[in-house]
Amino acid sequence: MRVHPVVYFLLKFLSRAALVLIFIGIPVLLYFLRFEGIGFGAREALGRALSTPTLEVEVGKLALDPFSGLVASGVVVAEKINHGRVLARISRVSVSLNLSELLHRRIVVDSLRLNGAEASIPSGPALDAPRLTVTRIGAEILLLGDKLRVSRFECLAEGIRFEVAGEVLNPLQMVFPEPDKEGGGVDFERVVEEVRKIVDKVVFAKGPPHVRADFRIDATNPSGVEVPHFSVNVAQVAYGDAVLRDLEVLGEYDDGIAKISRWRMRDAEGGFQASGYWDTSAAYGEMSVLSGLNPFPILAAAGVFKMPEGVSFESAPELGAEVRVEMVGGRLSPRVTGHFRAAAIDVTGVRLVSPQLLFAWHNGVFHAREVGFSVGRGEFEGILWVGPSDYRLSARTTIPPVEFLPLLKDRGAREFIGNMEFADLPEIECSLRARSPDFATFTGNGSIKLGRTATRGAWIDSGSTDFSIADRCIDYTNLVIRTGPGKGTGAFAYDIGRQEVRLQNIQSTLVPVDVLMWINPQIAQAIRPYRFRANPDVRVNGKVHMKLPKGNDLAIRIESPAGMEYDLLGKTLVFGSTSARVEVKGNSVLANVTRASLMGGVVSMVADVSIDPAKPVFSADVNLTRVDFSKLTNLYFDYDDSKGVVTGRYRFKTRMGQENLMTGNGNLRIEDGNVFAIPWLGPFSTILGGILPGVFYNTARLATADFTVADEKITTPNIEIIGKGFTMYGNGDIYFLNGGLDMNMRINAQGIPGIVFFPVSKILEYHSDGTISDPRWMPRLIPRFPLGGRGSKTKESR
Repeated sequence: MRVHPVVYFLLKFLSRAALVLIFIGIPVLLYFLRFEGIGFGAREALGRALSTPTLEVEVGKLALDPFSGLVASGVVVAEKINHGRVLARISRVSVSLNLSELLHRRIVVDSLRLNGAEASIPSGPALDAPRLTVTRIGAEILLLGDKLRVSRFECLAEGIRFEVAGEVLNPLQMVFPEPDKEGGGVDFERVVEEVRKIVDKVVFAKGPPHVRADFRIDATNPSGVEVPHFSVNVAQVAYGDAVLRDLEVLGEYDDGIAKISRWRMRDAEGGFQASGYWDTSAAYGEMSVLSGLNPFPILAAAGVFKMPEGVSFESAPELGAEVRVEMVGGRLSPRVTGHFRAAAIDVTGVRLVSPQLLFAWHNGVFHAREVGFSVGRGEFEGILWVGPSDYRLSARTTIPPVEFLPLLKDRGAREFIGNMEFADLPEIECSLRARSPDFATFTGNGSIKLGRTATRGAWIDSGSTDFSIADRCIDYTNLVIRTGPGKGTGAFAYDIGRQEVRLQNIQSTLVPVDVLMWINPQIAQAIRPYRFRANPDVRVNGKVHMKLPKGNDLAIRIESPAGMEYDLLGKTLVFGSTSARVEVKGNSVLANVTRASLMGGVVSMVADVSIDPAKPVFSADVNLTRVDFSKLTNLYFDYDDSKGVVTGRYRFKTRMGQENLMTGNGNLRIEDGNVFAIPWLGPFSTILGGILPGVFYNTARLATADFTVADEKITTPNIEIIGKGFTMYGNGDIYFLNGGLDMNMRINAQGIPGIVFFPVSKILEYHSDGTISDPRWMPRLIPRFPLGGRGSKTKESR
């Protein structure tokens, strides 16, 4: 069949034009529609199609992508009310149109698809509220008449991965709330800001948190939203020093009730699990918690609680709690009950073993019962109440106070408690109340029972007392202390405010030094030289200051029928029945022994002992009345042939431990004694026998002397010895530390022989530079061999 040339040419041209249109025109058109967009009012029409009565949608650009279809970019969603507040800015949306409606020149959107899109959403209802950046948006949204179905919505917002699916009924009638001009309601902006701060501090080492949720909501009733399932999963999260793993939260929200069916996580030491619900309509919720993880790093990182310095747990504690929360007066009012236990807690070196308690907390009031722990051999159990300006404690403990020594800050308390020893456990009960943890506000009462206990080495067999606390003072009453046959009773006050100990009506048959070691060791040391042969009867009243010795004002009365022992000049004096008064005034201890029997005679003494460490001075005034002279000389000079009795007085002063510096003065009178039996006077018996026949066996019955003590020697200017028919006068020094002598003696006859021998009395003067045991008397004017000695000795050798 032949074709007309014109027809052939026309067909050829059309074929070529079609090929050009297909291979060149269509790609060019598609390129233009993709990159330049569709004009002719298409994007405005699409914006109107996507808008609702309450929302206005603007499309920045509408393009045709051969792979994604119709694509809208630069999409802005704003409210038609509320000053056009922008709800979202979306970078890219794929739009699927209803073709049948499009043929009727109507634009109806069937679905929206987002893939890798980004959006900006306000964090609150205010116009200038900070905005959230949402990235990696992937979504498939179907518009089915009055229903909007979100088959998939994924995004990454503030470092959290979200995956949501659900449907919205009546989406065209959705109304967003206006900003609360009165400032009430939930501050979304602040919530978002707090979330941001937390997320900034959190490190998700194994990927971001993953939040999944299914929802169903009717736009006409947004408060009726339903979330049949939601979950939060985090593989690992680090928050400060806390590292949590395998965090999982499962729950649902329906009919205004949010339920958490499972919340669990773990750390390196233990696990945590909880469940609960919150009823929004009733403003009430409950939660059950059981934790075996270490909560303190989490609380410290959140700034809620920081572990005090010096406090540590050997392992994670166990905490179980039932939490009930309700809205009262527009504020949440939680109520918590539960239990707490741990293996051990170290508090500044004090190890609390197996601490445990049952507790309740409500309206700022914390109540704990069955509080218990052990320290060393002792145990503690009690009830604690802590409220606003109201602290209460009822407790019973057998823990020795020395176990808490590392916790004591006060130096005086540390020293006193540190010197205590407990062979038996104490029993302490108390009921205390205070307005604050400051001891000045404490009031209460209790009792103490002690077994075998010591302070500074002074032991008691048992003790008991009741006590009360008020005005920073602890008053101890009904005090009973027993040691062997001794017993002490009375009352005393430990006044921390005034820093003094007040003793009232203390009656004791205990050893005074042991009692005073509990009160003041310096005073105890001052009276330690007074050693009672049996427990004396002691009465004590007054006060002792804990820091300032000048505040001391203590009176002690002692009656000791069995007597006592006292060290003087390195020798021990044994006294019989003794009565004494001791007064402590400031830095001085005044001891007044009003009467004490000694070696057949009577002794009285007034002593003043300084307890000032910087000035350890000791002084005394001693009076002797008819004391057995032979016993006294036997004690101090190791001979007992001198008979008679001695009466005298000695006043002296020295520094404790430095008796060589002693100074003093006094006088002596020896009656009815054998004066010549004194070794350093014995040679004069021979001299007198040669001069005055008949006096060789005669004894001198009376001797007197005044003396002073200084520079390690006793100096006398006026020794006078009177016998039958003669008188002896002397003076000189006796070195009491080594027994050396530097003495002069002169013999005078009495009566007619005295008149006869007076012109030559100077010839009868003798001098001794020997020792008490080897005096070596020699005439001063006529050289002779030594009398009663074993040879000469120089002063240097002495």
